[in-house]
Amino acid sequence: MAKMKAGYIGFMDRNGDPWEQLEAAAKIGYRGTETGEMLLRNGNFEENRARMRDLGMECLTVSTMSGETLAKDGAASLIKRAHDIGVERAVMFHGKVYFTKMNKPASYDDVMREIELLQTSAEQCKREGIKLAYHNHDPEFRMSFNGLTVFDMLLAYAPDLWIELDVGWTTYAGYDPVEVLHRIAPRLSAVHFKDYLPGPDVQVPLWGSVEKYNMPNFCSLGSGALNVHGCLKACAEIGIEYAIVEQDFMHALTPMEALQVDYLVMKESGLLE
Repeated sequence: MAKMKAGYIGFMDRNGDPWEQLEAAAKIGYRGTETGEMLLRNGNFEENRARMRDLGMECLTVSTMSGETLAKDGAASLIKRAHDIGVERAVMFHGKVYFTKMNKPASYDDVMREIELLQTSAEQCKREGIKLAYHNHDPEFRMSFNGLTVFDMLLAYAPDLWIELDVGWTTYAGYDPVEVLHRIAPRLSAVHFKDYLPGPDVQVPLWGSVEKYNMPNFCSLGSGALNVHGCLKACAEIGIEYAIVEQDFMHALTPMEALQVDYLVMKESGLLE
């Protein structure tokens, strides 16, 4: 059973130097980041790529934020960016049903239109050697139409779409992430590790608004509800290359402290390089 590498997404202080923070993450032991495209694109691409690799870090993917941005920019944009950077993965971070958390309804027709877009885009990406993946939150597991969860609709009706499973959101939705990991193993592109404290949700600001909406009380790995070791073991058995940590907002630690804790918890499992 091959050992995994540690990756991350987010955690960066917007007011800090991104390269200094990337170097700090590399010194902790991280070997890849899903936010690497931003660094590569800001300035001279070739120099930035060499600089990143000198730190022992890799850019793991290109991304689009939602079905709306995917429809607007097209799969061709993702494909070009992936080829330019030299990655084989692309991901869409927010499906239509995510925004139901913000009181924006999603009908069966809305969901099916997005799934059709995802399948068409995944087919285009596949022809160019790119794996297009969908990143889940909890509504994909909580919402059902005609007896199928939205998550299973994605699997059934978009056969060329990959899944970037967030095991924290899966747990929060009431599902066993280890079972889900093994069940969808052939469709897994990547896995996000995220933990949260059991108990009441917290209210956080809505994007670009003073309004607030409920979210899990996110925390560092090993401090909350996630079966961290079980998920790591499942990922290693499946052959996942990177265990990618994510924390939507901080609890008691600074972002760099949380990155350190997350890495050490995963390293202690013996399943990380």
